Amino acid sequence: MRKLSLDLGTRTCGFAITDSDCILATGLDNYRFEENNFSKVVEQVKFYIEKYKDIDTLVLGHPLRSNNTKSERTLMVEEFKIILENEFKLPVVLVNEHSSTKAAEDILIQVGYTRKKRKGVKDKLAAQLILEDYLNYYLKK
Repeated sequence: MRKLSLDLGTRTCGFAITDSDCILATGLDNYRFEENNFSKVVEQVKFYIEKYKDIDTLVLGHPLRSNNTKSERTLMVEEFKIILENEFKLPVVLVNEHSSTKAAEDILIQVGYTRKKRKGVKDKLAAQLILEDYLNYYLKK
């Protein structure tokens, strides 16, 4: 069964997915939507669930501050988690995403991506890093 990961922002959402054996994580999309129009993100999640058919868990980046306290964005993600659970009846696992977008940006700089090209892929890479953290920590418990 596959896991679908989301790195949710106010205007973009990165998506990544595992293979059926939950060994590899692959970035799917850097999805753009009108600011705070999260119903569009729900539609995109539905698209992936229908496309892959064997997704059994959603993994959502949980943006805690470096001292593990919550921010306004943390609360937004927690509210979105409830929406996903109600809409899809799948478990939604929150994974600390502290610095995942920064780490993705650093990787893309190291491989020579221009600022414009980084903008188009950093959120899906962040979602992939979040999913890799999930696979390495949560599934190996």
